[in-house]
Amino acid sequence: MVNFTILAGGFTSFIATYVFDSDAGSLSLTKQNPTGQNPSAVNEIGPVGNLQSFLIDEEGGLSLVDTVATGGNGPTFTEALSGGEVSAMNFGSPNGSFIATDPEDPARFLRDSPAVSFPVGDGPSNPHQSLEFNGEILVPDLGADKIWRIVSDGEPGNFKVQGQIDVAPGNGPRHIAIRDNILFILHEKTSVLTAQPIPTAPNGTTLPLLANVSIVPPEAANFNGSFFAAEIVISEPSEAFPDPIIYVSNRNLGPDFDERGDTIAIFEYTALTGNSTEEEVPPTSTVVSESVSVSATPTEAATTTSGLAGPVVATLTAADTGSVAKRMVKYHARRRPAHENARRQYGYDYPEPASSPSPSASSGSSNAGSGTTITLLSSYTPTAASPAASGTETASGTATGPVVPTATPTAATLRLTNQVFTGLRQIRSFAIGKADENGGDEFLIAGANLDGGVAVFRRTEGGRNLELVTRNTELQNRTSFVFL
Repeated sequence: MVNFTILAGGFTSFIATYVFDSDAGSLSLTKQNPTGQNPSAVNEIGPVGNLQSFLIDEEGGLSLVDTVATGGNGPTFTEALSGGEVSAMNFGSPNGSFIATDPEDPARFLRDSPAVSFPVGDGPSNPHQSLEFNGEILVPDLGADKIWRIVSDGEPGNFKVQGQIDVAPGNGPRHIAIRDNILFILHEKTSVLTAQPIPTAPNGTTLPLLANVSIVPPEAANFNGSFFAAEIVISEPSEAFPDPIIYVSNRNLGPDFDERGDTIAIFEYTALTGNSTEEEVPPTSTVVSESVSVSATPTEAATTTSGLAGPVVATLTAADTGSVAKRMVKYHARRRPAHENARRQYGYDYPEPASSPSPSASSGSSNAGSGTTITLLSSYTPTAASPAASGTETASGTATGPVVPTATPTAATLRLTNQVFTGLRQIRSFAIGKADENGGDEFLIAGANLDGGVAVFRRTEGGRNLELVTRNTELQNRTSFVFL
């Protein structure tokens, strides 16, 4: 028997401990560990948030060690850095902190780590994540439409902005992941996934996009939902799962909802997996398989001030395979999730459109078909920015100024392998188990911010599909997960 202990944060005053028994296929809530308010990842409170440290016992119980202010409003993300610091991204302030810890007692924070302000002037700034990579810390800012490039500035806990990667206005980069020097960005406000090379630092150069595709299920066109992308995870290769697979979560804020819950969209990037673009992915029982034609069309005719072509999204058009019943539920005067209330209360909310852009679909559409492919550009050339002209079969951007790539992309395909309905409403986060001798990477855990509880899925077909193993509904509002 293999038991996996998992910590789960949320918008409450505790961190939950779950034990997943992989043999019995059961998920048990074993503890509710008291914390500060709203431990979604950090104490997401205002006007100043808190970062806390805990000791973890053998049963997944937590004992508070230290608490420190993050220097800003409503922090949403934390990450332990290689230099001993711990990040805290202040969503409600134009800054982030990289707080040093005591070398003699790493569970305790030092108090002399100044917050790093992002140079947005009077413009919006909503940093939502940090990712340490190749001597830098990259911070996606969904308010400023930039990826800030942060580096150490002397003593531990002291950092500075050395440049940025610009994003087309209105996309709202929320979370990022990196593989083979390709930067994958999940954009909250447009629910698209993009891929691009990482330019040489330090500067504001932005290289052309290699991919820019919608993650929203095509049948979303059949009802009035508002989609905001939330999480991206790229699996680590292992003996059982040799290919890195991209998982992203759709988060529908309504007012209409699919009764099957939100989806986790699964993509394969063939430059990483080495699979042929002609390879067929077999149909599965999780989603309905059908032919899907793919084309990319520009959504903006003019170039943006950043020198980037406007967003180009892939339209997934389902083949006409007959009527498929729409399974959708409309909720009137539904309660707001706790994190939405908090953002309004502390004054760091951002405007919500009536509905997010979503792929078009025929009246008989169902889930995106397995094996949907989008062919990407095999190379890029620095050119002056220009409108995306006729439309077309590839998705790309342009950049101005000198471009010095740090990697040369090869011909690649971004393949949508599945849209898996989870039974969870408003997925904010999920996590894959550790690739170790216990085979934890066979499993993925996800939670609902609204309802649906916490669900564990088994990764199948080399990670290209998910099947539900078990669900625990004792708690709602679990929004972050850590496998111990």
